[in-house]
Amino acid sequence: MKISVGFDERRALEVFEILEKGWKEKSGIFEGIILPQDRGPLPENPLDLSLFLFYAAMFMRGGVISEDPFKWLHSLRREIPEIFNPGIVVNNFSSDNIENIFKGVTERNSDGENKTRGLESFLYKMKEHSSAWIRNSRALLFLADGNPLKLFEGAEDFEEVFAKIDKKKNGNGFSGMRRKIFSLFVIWLQEKNLIKNMPCPLPIDFHALRVLWSTGIIDFNGLAPFETRNRHPEVLKGKTAVSIRERLINEIAIWSQRFLAKNRMSHLAINPALWILSRNLCSRNFQNSSSQNGAILIEPEDLIRDLRNWPARYKNPCAVCPIEGECAAVVPAAPYYRWGILLKMKRVAYPEPQMLLPGIRPEAFFPLSRRSRNKEKK
Repeated sequence: MKISVGFDERRALEVFEILEKGWKEKSGIFEGIILPQDRGPLPENPLDLSLFLFYAAMFMRGGVISEDPFKWLHSLRREIPEIFNPGIVVNNFSSDNIENIFKGVTERNSDGENKTRGLESFLYKMKEHSSAWIRNSRALLFLADGNPLKLFEGAEDFEEVFAKIDKKKNGNGFSGMRRKIFSLFVIWLQEKNLIKNMPCPLPIDFHALRVLWSTGIIDFNGLAPFETRNRHPEVLKGKTAVSIRERLINEIAIWSQRFLAKNRMSHLAINPALWILSRNLCSRNFQNSSSQNGAILIEPEDLIRDLRNWPARYKNPCAVCPIEGECAAVVPAAPYYRWGILLKMKRVAYPEPQMLLPGIRPEAFFPLSRRSRNKEKK
């Protein structure tokens, strides 16, 4: 049976209203949050800023921790600002030149106070990224005279612009920039007031999927108990799980744009709220951890059967979650990043409620600047 996505819009409205209010008010877990795209010096000129964000978006794929590419890109811009000019890139650089530049910047920023960490997750594909830098520079020149902002002139809807740059429909489109990456780029431009605030889908990454499924906003119709193949560990057998494909991502993304527009809710609030919630809280839930590269999971039955299976001095992140009452499941990261499998298990309530002392902010228990124990990615 073909798997499709079902949507509970009543629940979506309840959850999104809480998240939108919290993000706009910067209250609770959203207080003091600085997003990765805002953590370094950005160009002041609108064209230069749009180009920096265009190239940055290319790195927001796969198992990458979002802060790392931005640190590296800021170093790249400090040393070789002209590499962010598509005309100069196409006329003066080859893919090999760019690969050598990438390697040099990485080596020069590998020591000292400004050490760039965690680059392995994307720089091991350095050749692929350098080729994409050239190809997308050429595509941007062809589609918009090298100015990303021209892509949006006269456009009223995300899909209208996406059709221009979608390489599957337009051979001159952008490489490696599917709906998720392009919607993220559009949101960045809107956050900086570089383009108008037209309807846009949520960037459906792992973090969005985790919160949407664990709260019952989405469900997958036609699922059977998961059947493992040779590459899968036995622990996945029989679980509630789905292999994520672009078709499913697109269903969810297109629904999100229509739903948010219909209910006059802001994707500029819901997108970062979902991401922060999953990365800074859900990632710290004990059940979302795993070992042996995802081959050993925390089974809910074990936590119910014996309270001693909970970690000693466990700091329960669900205690400060604004939508804890709407959440019934956990979605560990390891199966997704290792095998492309979204897996859901029953969330077991921690038996001893987390008590926060008067005047103590949640960040004291869950430092938001630290990476999660699983180093979960964007």
